[in-house]
Amino acid sequence: MAGLLAADKECQEYPGNLYLVIRKEWVDLRDSTLHDWNNWIGRPINGEKNVTYENGSVLMFRHGADLNALKNINLGGCLMIQGEEMSEDDFWFLKGRLRRMEGTRQLRIECNYDGHNWIWRLFNKGKLQDGKPFAGGRLITTNTFDNEKNLPPDYIPGLMKLPKRLQERYLFGSDADIEGAVFDEFSFEKNVVAPFYVPTEWNKTVILDHGFTNPTAVLWSAVDWDSNIYIYDEHYEARKVISYHAEQIKLRDNSNVKRWLIDPSCRAKTQAKETLRSIIDEYNDYGLSFQPADNSQLAGINKANQAFKEGKLRIFKSCPNTIDEVSNWKWRKLKPTIQRNEPEEPEDKKNHTCDDIIYLMNSLPDMTAFKEEPINPDSAWGRMLLKRQEQEA
Repeated sequence: MAGLLAADKECQEYPGNLYLVIRKEWVDLRDSTLHDWNNWIGRPINGEKNVTYENGSVLMFRHGADLNALKNINLGGCLMIQGEEMSEDDFWFLKGRLRRMEGTRQLRIECNYDGHNWIWRLFNKGKLQDGKPFAGGRLITTNTFDNEKNLPPDYIPGLMKLPKRLQERYLFGSDADIEGAVFDEFSFEKNVVAPFYVPTEWNKTVILDHGFTNPTAVLWSAVDWDSNIYIYDEHYEARKVISYHAEQIKLRDNSNVKRWLIDPSCRAKTQAKETLRSIIDEYNDYGLSFQPADNSQLAGINKANQAFKEGKLRIFKSCPNTIDEVSNWKWRKLKPTIQRNEPEEPEDKKNHTCDDIIYLMNSLPDMTAFKEEPINPDSAWGRMLLKRQEQEA
């Protein structure tokens, strides 16, 4: 209502204005947005989905399929309805159309939280895709209780009967991503911990998912004497050559690393320097001997979820990219028109550290029993363990 009222006001106050109200799907635009306009504003909409004003202003209602027709248009203002349904590319495209002298040239977005998507990143975290600061907007948040007086008396009590995670989003306005999460057993409270010194004696694994346009994601993991698994460091960067990533890896503490795992597709050989070379060969040239990991996806997801549930898999707070991907990776949504049974598949985006975790979890059954390894009495950690054993005896 606030967005539509603002759109109407700008068309009245700026003669010759051209204002756009857009929503992704035509059916939603027709059944919801246009219906609300007729109820709240009442100005007639013509057959071209336009509202004309006596001062020469025009307000246009359009949907996502109309975007290509707007390439050469000069807007004085724009309202995105249910912005979470549209993409960040749509956002920047529309922002680039705001170049009309008549109007505020403001882009308003009305949206529900949909987890840590592009809207959350821009307006909550204030960051662009490349991590640079974004300070071009203002965020106004609300929850269901703020609108209680305009709702039926049984509406909020009904929401309070939902499972807790659904209540967090739909009742309290949480920005947590909960629908269709692949790692649905992951919990910030249980599985994210403050960084601490990782003892040298803990068995460690380095896991790499290679990319160029997409980030190369490297994780460092350690397993303690009670078989708790910690993701304690990360390297996450796109558009860098292998020599750069190798240098970054060697700058970290790699003492007692037992395994070096990599996406098995990296063993594929291509023509380079008149010889057949693989990505694994390239890393080996820089002194890093990675072995192809087991990339059985569903098995790795199941093992990770079980470990998250039991509190056995934990991530340091100092690994923000890992936390972001783990908490937001979703199962692929099937189109409503598909009738046949489709295999369960996660989305193939923003899952680079997630792939690393799958490689790690699939490797654990083959690793030695950490509690049975000999204790080094010359190390501080070993002396502490021996002292604890003496006390327990």
